[in-house]
Amino acid sequence: MNDNTSLPAVEVSTTRRVPRWAAVIAAVLAAGLLTVAALDRITITSKVLTSPGATRDIGPMLQVDPTKTYNAEGQIEMVTVKSNLQPSILELVGGWLDDSIKISPRYEILGDRTVEQNRTLGQEQMARSLDVAARVALERIGYDVIAEAGALVVQIVPDTPASGTLDRGDVIVKAENSDVKTSRDLGELVSTKSPGDSFSFSVLQIDGTIRDETVTLTERNGKAFLGVSISTYVEMDELPFQIDFQVERVGGPSAGLSLTLALLERMLPGELLNGLKVVATGTVDPLGNVGAVGGVEQKSHTVMRNGADLFLVPAGQTDQAKAVLGDMIEVVGVETLDDALYKLRSLGGDVSGIELLSH
Repeated sequence: MNDNTSLPAVEVSTTRRVPRWAAVIAAVLAAGLLTVAALDRITITSKVLTSPGATRDIGPMLQVDPTKTYNAEGQIEMVTVKSNLQPSILELVGGWLDDSIKISPRYEILGDRTVEQNRTLGQEQMARSLDVAARVALERIGYDVIAEAGALVVQIVPDTPASGTLDRGDVIVKAENSDVKTSRDLGELVSTKSPGDSFSFSVLQIDGTIRDETVTLTERNGKAFLGVSISTYVEMDELPFQIDFQVERVGGPSAGLSLTLALLERMLPGELLNGLKVVATGTVDPLGNVGAVGGVEQKSHTVMRNGADLFLVPAGQTDQAKAVLGDMIEVVGVETLDDALYKLRSLGGDVSGIELLSH
């Protein structure tokens, strides 16, 4: 007997179930992305990140009277760092993992200044840096724009002859009836005395008046001691022609050395850089001394990424730069502008027309 009863139709589902492990992974990834997004929005105000910045050719940014300048093949560059004053937690973690980034306490970078005050200070330092660099460069090629004018009182040692008679900012212009033009002049005059001797000097005060003082020198390490830390005070005359430096979003004094070299390269007919690409960092004072700057390690990473034939740094920071660059790029530490000029001369640079003060 044939059973012709029809079987009920069965609908077969083609939808595949998502494995539980895949759902778990998706949930973890989603939670991770949400966490990363959250960490990127939470800022840390107690830390500052300093990271590599950029190298910039100074030549195109300098504006000098065309009748006073020459074209040159070499390229002098300044180098910058980036400062993140309000890093997120995520950026802070990235800084811990990246050895080219320095994490610093906020107070170490800003002190008691606000972000805006710090920006203003940086701009003022940059303007001052150009002001000094221009005069140092012009002085070296024959212009009379800087005059040594005394010994500037920088610090005073407590309980010494100076502590009762001098203030920071005073300038000693005469001592023992001799003119004092530099800090060395004053030091030599004190060295001719013995502890217990009287010592007379004339002081140019901040308000421009002069007063006379006489003290009894004390003793330190068996020698006569006045009790001051001093530097040479200089007076800077007006520039004979306008020099401007057009740069945006860069502040601080560390471009002093590079600005001075770039101006010398621009204002002399010879090839000071001998066609080389030179990066330089360091402050420059009116006497041509090169001072230390911040962020040398980060600047070295910047130079490594962008390349150079020579990297000039303050003498006391050579090891920091070499620790990053090794033998990839020649690093030379300089104490003075003359050190930099003699190094360039050794590489074929033309320093004719530049007054050299040492070596």
